[in-house]
Amino acid sequence: MTLLRLEQVTRSVQLPDAQPLEILKGVNLVVDVGDHVSIVGRSGSGKSTLLNLLGMLDDPTSGEIFFDDEPVRALRTGQRDRKRGADIGFIFQQFNLLPGRTALENVITPLLYAPAKQFWSRRRLAMEMLDRVGLSTRMDSMPEKLSGGEQQRVAIARALVRRPRLILSDEPTGALDIETGESVMALLDEVAEQSGAALITITHDANVAALARRHYRLDSGVLTGVDITKALAQSVPEVTL
Repeated sequence: MTLLRLEQVTRSVQLPDAQPLEILKGVNLVVDVGDHVSIVGRSGSGKSTLLNLLGMLDDPTSGEIFFDDEPVRALRTGQRDRKRGADIGFIFQQFNLLPGRTALENVITPLLYAPAKQFWSRRRLAMEMLDRVGLSTRMDSMPEKLSGGEQQRVAIARALVRRPRLILSDEPTGALDIETGESVMALLDEVAEQSGAALITITHDANVAALARRHYRLDSGVLTGVDITKALAQSVPEVTL
């Protein structure tokens, strides 16, 4: 069943005294429920712009984005905000944990805006999610007392605590060493699969992208399907971005 669909999506910005700058050009993408898709691309390829569109933070210049077969453009601001909060979880490269708040308090934060049932159960739900990512003994620790891998696990728990149907992971291993990054990606994929959530990983690292089931490359605003695992096996250098 299709969860997210992009049809001929473009995004451009008007520059002073110049032609519009085209960032995304005719992007087509279908993401099914429970899917794991990776999008790899160099800096400046349009990855961040695409992420903002996928997360309902921006509108395309042209084309349509559908969530549950409903055009996102047709949603009012409040409807879009509620759908984003309930159905989409964001995981950022720099973790973006709230300073001065414990790991548990960071994971509780999204539940402060949840419906009544989740709101009143927020502490229990946050504790369960932290336990699920292996941090049951670190719930009262401040972010600065956690390792990079532990901070990323808190970020994953925070993104998943409301049981989103779509997880957007932006350079999830960019701030981690290779071993920790592999562990975090394995955990993220496992938890997403157990939750039945679709996972979109946006990265410049072809090895991270290869962990997904389907792979795309974004180059100069154009999205094309690629077989990264086959290319890596053949040691094709141009897919290592």
